[in-house]
Amino acid sequence: MMAQYRSHTAETITYMEDYLDTVHKMKDIFLEFRVTKRIRAKIDEQRRELRHDRPRTRERIALSNRRRMGDAEREEETARRMDLIFCESHFSFIKMHLLSHFCDHIRQFGNIPMYSTEFGEVAHKTLIKAGGRQSNKKDASRQIVQSYSGQHAIRIRLLNLESLPRCGADLSPDVVEQLDTTSTTTASGIRWRMRKGCWDDVSNRADFSRFLGVSIQIICRGLIRYSRHNLPPERPLPEDPEILESLPVELLTQLEIPVLAFQETEIHDIHRAHCTGALNLRNHQSRNDWVWVLAQTADMYGALRGRLPAKLVAFFKIRDYRCEDRVRRLAGVQFVSAVNSGRISDVHSLVTVQRKEDARELTVVDIGTILGLAYLIPEGDGRWIVNSRIDLRTFNEVY
Repeated sequence: MMAQYRSHTAETITYMEDYLDTVHKMKDIFLEFRVTKRIRAKIDEQRRELRHDRPRTRERIALSNRRRMGDAEREEETARRMDLIFCESHFSFIKMHLLSHFCDHIRQFGNIPMYSTEFGEVAHKTLIKAGGRQSNKKDASRQIVQSYSGQHAIRIRLLNLESLPRCGADLSPDVVEQLDTTSTTTASGIRWRMRKGCWDDVSNRADFSRFLGVSIQIICRGLIRYSRHNLPPERPLPEDPEILESLPVELLTQLEIPVLAFQETEIHDIHRAHCTGALNLRNHQSRNDWVWVLAQTADMYGALRGRLPAKLVAFFKIRDYRCEDRVRRLAGVQFVSAVNSGRISDVHSLVTVQRKEDARELTVVDIGTILGLAYLIPEGDGRWIVNSRIDLRTFNEVY
């Protein structure tokens, strides 16, 4: 993962060397899972040869000792199978060898992503393939070049026009208006987008409670608590349970969360969080993902830095017709607590979280506080290990 850094220090290069040494020490664990069809054929041939020689040997063995002999033969088969796997399976392939050159390459030439072929592949897709689809498939090469040349010229012209006001030049109102609609800058404010599920018959609190398996009283308490702590005093949700239960509600099953890519300021990855409550997803078991929720300031929860993992309970939209028909896009979650105040364990260098005995069954949060998908490893007894090695962004931001 550290090879993806855009800048390095002597410390990060030392980390890379140490990690690579650890990989080489532990890689034999994975040899058994690199067995190819050719190696399996050799294992089968070896087993057939062993079993072919055994009947003649067993003729000279007493009946009482044959069971003990069978156990010894199975152990021999297993030992010879593992010896063959270790001899035939290896890590001598180009991608494993390239790792040994990364540190020297960084010292001599700079970061690795600078030499990535991904940019050329993306350009091939956007310029060549897109241009080919737009052509009439006759003399397509000439049309692709003309299309790209025209787009490039228009972009250069827009950049020049956008720079003129900064230099003190006056532009006509129609040019300014056109620049506002065809700007070359990336649109800001990417939104969390909720995608509707397949349950259109959820229209009020009673249906909502029935589909999720959560009582109406718990839902109302969660909404009132959310209103008191997060909404402005002049536009709260009603605290009267009867009025609150009458507000229209829409149940959804998926949330698209834009997450900044590692060391990027404008490029976002999309995390798709699913939540089906107590219902099945596509004729399978229910799915309620773990997500990161911004619960406190960065000085809380130790290494988690104000973030807490939470299990999704529901995605829903509630419409307050008393306040300009305002729509609230909310999520119901179940928080866990950080063990040892979020300090990193000396055993596995990760943070452990656990289910709280007095935890609320439903905590209502705004979808804007959901930061992305989380990956937790079950440890048993209501405890989980927070995996910070799932991707480089989590490795750098969460810990």
